Amino acid sequence: MDTMTPQSRLHRALNLLKYISKPSPIVTIELDKNTYGLENAYTTFDRIQGTVIITVDSETPLENISITFEGTAKVSIGRETCTLSNTEATQTFLQLKQPVTRGIDSVPKILQPGCSYKLPFTFVVPQYLPCQSCNHNISCSDLKQAHLQLPPTLDDPKLGHGKRPTLDYVSSGKCHISYRVRVVLSKGSIPGTTRRTRLVDCAKSVRVLPISMHAPHPGLPIVSSDTYTQMEQSLSQGFAQPGLGELITEASHIPPISLHYPIDKDGAHTAVRLNLRFNPTIDAAPPQLKKASAKFQISTFYSPVPWEDYPSWTDRGLVNGWDRGAFTDTFPIMAFSMGSVQWVKHQDMGDEHRIQGHDGESLSDHTAPRNGSRSYYTASIVLPIVLPPRMTSIPTFHSCLISRTYNINLRLSFHTPKPALQTASTTIKVPLMLQYVSNNHHTSLVHEESDASDSTVMNVLPPPEYTATA
Repeated sequence: MDTMTPQSRLHRALNLLKYISKPSPIVTIELDKNTYGLENAYTTFDRIQGTVIITVDSETPLENISITFEGTAKVSIGRETCTLSNTEATQTFLQLKQPVTRGIDSVPKILQPGCSYKLPFTFVVPQYLPCQSCNHNISCSDLKQAHLQLPPTLDDPKLGHGKRPTLDYVSSGKCHISYRVRVVLSKGSIPGTTRRTRLVDCAKSVRVLPISMHAPHPGLPIVSSDTYTQMEQSLSQGFAQPGLGELITEASHIPPISLHYPIDKDGAHTAVRLNLRFNPTIDAAPPQLKKASAKFQISTFYSPVPWEDYPSWTDRGLVNGWDRGAFTDTFPIMAFSMGSVQWVKHQDMGDEHRIQGHDGESLSDHTAPRNGSRSYYTASIVLPIVLPPRMTSIPTFHSCLISRTYNINLRLSFHTPKPALQTASTTIKVPLMLQYVSNNHHTSLVHEESDASDSTVMNVLPPPEYTATA
């Protein structure tokens, strides 16, 4: 029951108004300039150094100063219901704290006008996240390892899009990953309450592009159910005509494409080897390739509920559209005519088909060769894959809420042999993993120094669990 009189309520309201109306301190976050790379962009083991500058117009009591480096992921899913509600989730997966010395020689308890208080800070971009960052159910240990890798900046609205140096944006705006240096100044509790007052809460966003210090874990799958690296296709002479044979196209393993940091001016390069096999059903020559083209496919998966397995376009939650979201962009990267392909003819000994004799004895039948022919043809071609600098994107990653994957979609068109002389085509979808690697000794040197000194200038705080709102 409220026993306050109207006079006491008015007195409390006036005190609160006077308390709130005081001018707030002015806080500026200045980052030291990078000697290389993109502006305000950092990679693994880089030092994020700078200064926090505080000024006030009047005497201002100051109880606490917090300087942190934070990584946050946010996801929003629109549900098609009668209320058109959204499901949102926020996860602070990283929080490093800079100790601040208080006292006469540094920052006093009461800030004085006319003084400029400067607080230097140093953070080191870690390679791994704290284990507490991923505390949900997962399907395998490899996924846990992937979720504890530092994810890259993705579509941070605070960084601006006018001078975007990488394809880190998403067209839907439904998910983003951001990093920032955050400063919070607070003083005593509001009169009549126990809640501490925040004088200032400001932040400076930075871009993080983690590098790969080693090759991907051997058990880390990059092939999902929606990729196909082998295609079998029957070739025909036309309607109601006997088939010519079967063409099998298979892509050999693609090593991860490595992108140098700073970003390579010439783009990223790799090559795809395609192994071809033609099994004729009649006495026919193998087809001749006519044209090859490739498209670069970028896929982003997101969910307010942590992923328990690697995301895929065939995921049931994504198909239902309830608690999963995804989108993709495709860019053409090459197209050229093919010269003559050198086919090599092989003699097939045929599989031994077992037939049953009159006396029940199992016999070998060499008269039933595989695919109806004792010969087949093979060929191999190598297609160069070049990602132009404007398409140089962020590395492949899998985090608790957001993932980014890549594919190279290859399409081959060819002529069937005469007299059919028809045009046919086949397409395969090859998974691709992008990684950033250091192009100098900067990373190793910083790593050696960080073990000795950086632990004294920042503390790792257990990040809170992700929060979801419907």
